[in-house]
Amino acid sequence: MNIALSAVVIFILLMPPIVFYLSFSYGRYPKAKPKFTLLDGILASAIISLFVHALAVLLLKTEVRFDILMKVFGGELKDLENKIANQDIRHCLKKFALYNFTLLVIFTMLGRLTRHFVIRFNHNHVQSELLRLNNRWWYFFNCYENGMRFHDLVFIDAAVETKEGTIIYTGWLRDFVCEGEKLDRIYLNCVVKRKLKLNKDGNEEVETKQSSAVPIAEGKFSLPYDNIINLNVRFLRLEIEIKEETDD
Repeated sequence: MNIALSAVVIFILLMPPIVFYLSFSYGRYPKAKPKFTLLDGILASAIISLFVHALAVLLLKTEVRFDILMKVFGGELKDLENKIANQDIRHCLKKFALYNFTLLVIFTMLGRLTRHFVIRFNHNHVQSELLRLNNRWWYFFNCYENGMRFHDLVFIDAAVETKEGTIIYTGWLRDFVCEGEKLDRIYLNCVVKRKLKLNKDGNEEVETKQSSAVPIAEGKFSLPYDNIINLNVRFLRLEIEIKEETDD
């Protein structure tokens, strides 16, 4: 028995549910992958794939030459050309490849379609672990509640410990980068910085105040989250007042 070839075939047969999950969860700010062990993942894929392939075989209108497939994938290649015509083997392998390719395309489309419906019908919120598409930082910075967004701008005050002391960087959030559920860095625009100063009465700190604001050159300012010791987030809603003008 050819173990390597059999492992490849088994992996191909287990692909439909894996492709569906990847297609459904693919996005810019995806949530962390499920914490499955390798055995749990294989078992879950095997159970789902069993039903998928059983349904697919029932719907096929052409005969499936399982005898040829079992011999080829089982590694019984010795003197195979004298038992089965080469044309039959080639035809069988083509059917097998087309069958699996069709399933992968269908499950890719099903994954994207399911994602579209989840977003379309406002199920894309943090309370549902099953339907949640993005990581928790995405929902936090977008101030989502029950699928609705309630802000236009996000202002950030980030306290960062540096060699010069504690610096507060203030600006509006332009972008952020995550690794799963972990925030990696934030990007700010229109940034100003202030240095925290401690007033001391003898050996005791009695008051903390900020120095005057110093603007930073225009551009996208990056702050690694590991360097931030405190983060204050303010959500602003812009209201546009339209005045009606009447002719005299």
